[in-house]
Amino acid sequence: MNNDEELQKSIEAGRTFPGDDLDAKAYQEVFARLRKEPDNYLGVGFAEKVIVRIQQQQQKSTSRDFYWLAAGVFMLIIAMIVAVFFSGFKPGLGFLKGISAYAGVFVFGIAFILLLNRFDKKLLSKAGINQP
Repeated sequence: MNNDEELQKSIEAGRTFPGDDLDAKAYQEVFARLRKEPDNYLGVGFAEKVIVRIQQQQQKSTSRDFYWLAAGVFMLIIAMIVAVFFSGFKPGLGFLKGISAYAGVFVFGIAFILLLNRFDKKLLSKAGINQP
C-alpha cells in the first residue's frame, strides 16, 4: 500500500494526526464534508419545470422541421418549374380520352374503398382498438 491509502485508512479508523501534516488535514476535511448532508436541494416544482422545458424544445424542433419541409417542397417546385421551362416539356394528357369510357369503374372503386374504410373503423371500434 502507498502512503495515501494508509493515511486514508487511518483517518477512517478515527486516528488523529499532528497539526503540521497537510495531507492528513486535507483527508480529514474531505471526510468531514462527506459525512454532512449537502445543503442544496431541488425545488418543489423542479421536475415539472424540466418537463415543460423539454416540451418547449420539442415544439421548437417540430416547428423548425416543418419550416425546413416547407422550404424543401418550395425549392422542389421551383426546380421543377425551371426544369420544365429550360427543357421545353409539353405534357400530353391524351391517355385520359381512353380512360373516360371507364368512368363508372372509377366511381365504383372510390365508393367501394370508402365503404371498406367505414366498415374497418366500425369493426375496430367494436374490438376496442384505439385509432389515431
